[in-house]
Amino acid sequence: MAKKLKFKKQQNKKQSQKINKAGMAPGQFIFTGEQKTEKTLIQLMTYNNEQIVEESFNTIDKALTAIDQSQKTAWLNIIGLHEVEITKKIVEHFNFHKLSGEDILSVGQRPKLDDYEHYVHLVARMFHLEQNDLVDEQITILFKEGILITFQEREEDAFELIRTRMKEGKGLIRSKKTDYLAYALLDYMVDHYFIAIEHFGNSLEDIEVELLSEVSDDMLPLLHHKRREIAYLRRSVFPLREAISKFEKLEKPFMSTEIKVFIRDVYDHTIHVMEMVTVYKDSVGSLLELYMSIISNRMNKIMKVLTIVSTIFIPLTFVAGVYGMNFSNMPELTYKNGYFITLFGMAVLTLLMIFYFKRKKWL
Repeated sequence: MAKKLKFKKQQNKKQSQKINKAGMAPGQFIFTGEQKTEKTLIQLMTYNNEQIVEESFNTIDKALTAIDQSQKTAWLNIIGLHEVEITKKIVEHFNFHKLSGEDILSVGQRPKLDDYEHYVHLVARMFHLEQNDLVDEQITILFKEGILITFQEREEDAFELIRTRMKEGKGLIRSKKTDYLAYALLDYMVDHYFIAIEHFGNSLEDIEVELLSEVSDDMLPLLHHKRREIAYLRRSVFPLREAISKFEKLEKPFMSTEIKVFIRDVYDHTIHVMEMVTVYKDSVGSLLELYMSIISNRMNKIMKVLTIVSTIFIPLTFVAGVYGMNFSNMPELTYKNGYFITLFGMAVLTLLMIFYFKRKKWL
């Protein structure tokens, strides 16, 4: 239950932060999320086909100076969004639109792609597994000629494998433009959707096994929580299809035509993810129906037993009621063994009724 309450608390917090921004002018640099890093990390990789340099900086000014002085393609990665001034300096330095700065700091963004005059702004969600729990973060990618910038919420390096590939010289990233790096990052995020959905499917299988063996009181809240989780996954992946479709159709000087084949492959993967999400959404609904059916059958069995018990006691109550009447002229009251005869008759009547119920297969 603690996990479900935490999920609800985060959702309410995001809603309250959105309400606080109501009425403000567009393009305001206001961080609306939860601080997930103690200090913002600034990482820079400058590379070409022959050489790659990886650096970390304690101030954004030094990183921007290094980018300006470098003749290589640059990938600037910002981990942690709570230091608003860093985002503001990046937006101003590269002449990005103020709405991009606002979207970077608004962590409840719907996955999308915005096509600006001299750069592209892409928003998606990245899913991670931490101690068998599914967590997510908003990833923002801005890229133009010679420079790509990513913004992450969490301290964990989401793109560590991409960095390793680049340092080892594997793949085509170092020989291509920033559009290919943007594709590689997006493809990596979509691959993590498969991990998230596989984890979700395994948890549904465990719930189904537990449901068929023993129904607990915590099962219904858990199923409702799973329904909210799959709805959240659906809201994360369905808009991403539209963003990737727009990505494929972009016509920019810093984008090569050959990149469209790779983006189309990511689009196909996104369709596959959507199909899996739809299947698991139906599975959650089926498990809820199964749960209600099991509860209903259990209740029917209980009602059946209670009904049979009540039916057995109806004639016994009648006999007890007759001999409990206070009439003076009741011949049986004067019998010496009348009490025992009555009890014996009631026992025989009970046995006959039980035998009849079993013959009818009601017991």
